[in-house]
Amino acid sequence: MGQRYESGEKFLRVIQLFQRLSDTQTGLTTRQLADQLEVTTRTVQRYLSTLRDSAGIDIEEVDGRFRIGSGSRLPAMQLDHYQATELLLAVRAMQQMRSEQEPALIGALAQLARALSVPVVTRYLQGLIAAAERRPAGGTRHEVERVVVDGFVRRRCVEVTYRDAEGRETRRVLRPYFLEPRLESRTLYIFAHDELSGEVRPFRIDRVRDARLLAQTFTVPDDFDIDAVVSGSWGIWQAPGQDDVVLRFDHAVAERVREALWHRGGEIRDRDDGDIEVRIRVTSEVEMRSWVLGWGGAVEVLEPPSLREHVAAMLRRGAERYSAR
Repeated sequence: MGQRYESGEKFLRVIQLFQRLSDTQTGLTTRQLADQLEVTTRTVQRYLSTLRDSAGIDIEEVDGRFRIGSGSRLPAMQLDHYQATELLLAVRAMQQMRSEQEPALIGALAQLARALSVPVVTRYLQGLIAAAERRPAGGTRHEVERVVVDGFVRRRCVEVTYRDAEGRETRRVLRPYFLEPRLESRTLYIFAHDELSGEVRPFRIDRVRDARLLAQTFTVPDDFDIDAVVSGSWGIWQAPGQDDVVLRFDHAVAERVREALWHRGGEIRDRDDGDIEVRIRVTSEVEMRSWVLGWGGAVEVLEPPSLREHVAAMLRRGAERYSAR
């Protein structure tokens, strides 16, 4: 009975080793592999021999680091160079959102790099993998994301402790409908039905302190459409009303504004004095505040009064700080 258990355990570890070697571009040392598999370095060496000799897997070793060799790589994906470049841009954007090492992202990049048949794209993907592997290992956030992804894919509820922008913590049960990346804040938002409020709301995943997968399952409503949900927002905010925002930009920054205004509902009008006027209808002007403030004195808020007063107050406060020195 004990021998059968050990054989089964070894088989599982060998499969895990193969997966680790498949999910790296720079390679892993026997020490790293031993730590990840919770075995000794000598055991790792035996498992490597099993993959080579018994399974016929091509394993490369460079400077004491191991990875799957070219002889065991997947056949090339049939993507043309336009499709491959779009894929590269998408994963590059995702990598820029990460400040810590994310094994799932590294593994996905490694699989793509081995499967694509466009050398230029493959080379850059390999560079992204190497950069991702140099980042520090993720901690609690990595574990939280894994639980949320499990809930999203398996359609199971997730119990979380959520800390809002004011530092208040609440315990909630979420039904993750979608995960929405936001590059400007370098984080993911969970669009989920929240049992506490009874609404579908966005939650910043980096404000989730802990998460637990529940047995309770759910079904995403047929009419849920993430593009429709965020279509009226400046970013992802949801609110019952709408704000008509009118901004006047100096002519000196007019071209930059044209380039930076990505909102689908934005309307730009040229003024006789060379300045431009921008009109946007958004769910909430509050979400636009930091973007408007980023233009400093080159912009004047004409509408609504709440946004104008906020920007004016912040600029006055900034001027006071500098005048006091």
